[in-house]
Amino acid sequence: MAKPTLVLRSLFSYTRVVSAANTVPFAPVQTLEPKQATSVDQEEGELDFSNWVNRGMAIRTGGSIHECLGNLTAALDLVGKLNEFEYAGAAGALTLLPTAGALLGAPTREMWIVYKLVPIAGLLSMLLSLGGSITPSNVGDYDPDEPFSYGGFMPTNAVTATGRAPKSRRTSIGGDDVEHLEDHTGAQKFAEEVRQRADDDSGAGTYLRIWAAMAVQLCLIVAFLIPMYYAQRGSVITWWCRSWPWMWFWYCLVTAVAIFDNLVAAPFTKSWTIRVSRTPTGLILDETLRKITDPRYPNALEYIKAGPVMNQRLRVSHVATSYPRTCFYVVISVQGISPVHAAAQVLAKTGSVAVYAFGTALFASATIMSISIALMVLCLVLPAGVAGRVIAMWIVSSMSQQNKPILHKMVRSEEEAGRYFHAIAELDLQLEIKGHVIVNGSIVTSRHSWFTPATYIGLLAKPFDVVSLATKTTRGLATSNSHGTFYTGSIIRWGHSLLV
Repeated sequence: MAKPTLVLRSLFSYTRVVSAANTVPFAPVQTLEPKQATSVDQEEGELDFSNWVNRGMAIRTGGSIHECLGNLTAALDLVGKLNEFEYAGAAGALTLLPTAGALLGAPTREMWIVYKLVPIAGLLSMLLSLGGSITPSNVGDYDPDEPFSYGGFMPTNAVTATGRAPKSRRTSIGGDDVEHLEDHTGAQKFAEEVRQRADDDSGAGTYLRIWAAMAVQLCLIVAFLIPMYYAQRGSVITWWCRSWPWMWFWYCLVTAVAIFDNLVAAPFTKSWTIRVSRTPTGLILDETLRKITDPRYPNALEYIKAGPVMNQRLRVSHVATSYPRTCFYVVISVQGISPVHAAAQVLAKTGSVAVYAFGTALFASATIMSISIALMVLCLVLPAGVAGRVIAMWIVSSMSQQNKPILHKMVRSEEEAGRYFHAIAELDLQLEIKGHVIVNGSIVTSRHSWFTPATYIGLLAKPFDVVSLATKTTRGLATSNSHGTFYTGSIIRWGHSLLV
């Protein structure tokens, strides 16, 4: 009889060979069990789209979350093994959506230009960004000395008046006086660039194409929402059982965070956008009025901030009058951001990370999501996002091929920005800034910027028609004169309080 110790030793010394489950020899199945046959039939069967959507909505019926979860449990018990893996794969595929914003490309200053030139088109581009940031945060990306590049299209360069304006630098000889002299010289050269650009009145023919491009952007947003609508109704989130618009909620959340991120991403807290066009013909200004270049103020920008009450006078000449049909933008930005702006940027980045984590968990938790529906969503949403980016770049390139839509100047302080604006205000041009309409240095009318078309459609809006305003006022004075109101010549007087 063998000793017990020898028996135990022989048992433990025996080496068992165990193969992985996916390497065990497998013999084809001849006859399936009923449960296996049901699983195969479920996977081989055609997807009834209508019934799939109705099943998801039927699960949500009931008066409480408890009943909804009970319906979901009963529905999952009817799912075969093969469908279980299909649903898991579909949920995993949808987790690509939270990362889609990064797949669309890095932020470029051309996207910032879109928002400046046509704000609505820029907003639509943000809605199509799927949470991605399209506005760069590096100051070097906004260098006006570098030409804009639009994927092989014609670049947009600033017009050179008398050579490139030198960068303002603090020198060891002369100190602040030399620096101020260089800034003054740079302001005059930049003003000459603005004047030369104003002489070019081309580019109006591209506006219809821009409207068409924005219509396509709207269609792409619809292409986002429709597949999401059906996918979210047929699939159920276990920890959010009764809510069916969960994909729309994610899209609204990620879009809101993306818009906030893009608005605060620019490395400029203080920036002034000026609409510039040629001066209307047929108008004679009263030269006795104070201009925004009044020497009692440090510069024209300070005059705009002060907002004094003035009586404006316009005289319509007897020659034919006309006003410009196109304009362009001049942007003056002060380098650097305020502490509040910096905190907003940190908050935007934190929100982006939080929304990414929430979106990944949301899509990974989707149950009874068919792989066919998941592929439909990905095949429609991702190409629409890419197309939205391409259209935004095309808008900038199209507007830049016929004219130069924007001149950007970066300065180091608000005082320097005032000197640049002062130099532009001395030109014989029509300017629009913060709702004020300025003709040859005199403010002729003021409106709130929220009630101006340019605030929303940018360059697609025509310059303010000062001639039409003066004509209406002239007709009103002529009517008053026919009833005994006395007036001299064709001088138009009206008073208004400037809006700041």
